Amino acid sequence: MKNFLTLVSVFLTLTAIAQPARKQERIKALRVAYISDKLQLTQDEAQKFWPIFNAFDAKQAEVRLQKKVLNLKLRPENRQSISDADMSKLLLESENIDKSLQENRKQFIKSLQGVLPVQKILILKQLEDEFKQQLMQQIKNRRKERP
Repeated sequence: MKNFLTLVSVFLTLTAIAQPARKQERIKALRVAYISDKLQLTQDEAQKFWPIFNAFDAKQAEVRLQKKVLNLKLRPENRQSISDADMSKLLLESENIDKSLQENRKQFIKSLQGVLPVQKILILKQLEDEFKQQLMQQIKNRRKERP
């Protein structure tokens, strides 16, 4: 009986951990389909584009995680215990993170030149924003539907 409870406990924990990962993978798949469809990528363009895009996206996710950690440090309940000197360091860190996000995007655009026509590169940012807006709208709609 004890082994059974342990097994059930491990299974439930793994299931709970896997749920967000599945959602993230589903969102990534939807984004890939959305961008591919809207950009009308040729097979050759897609083969060259997606590895560059995925590397860029991974770098951006890493930097956004740093930003999230920084924001957790700056929560109202944590601010009181941070000295002015530490606040200055956090401000500098925030500026560096923002700069990193911009630099990654610049490098990404540079690396896309020669892979995609300029028109598609310009449309890409707009498509990313549209996808995010649609995703957020779907999330809001689902929350409204729940009692």
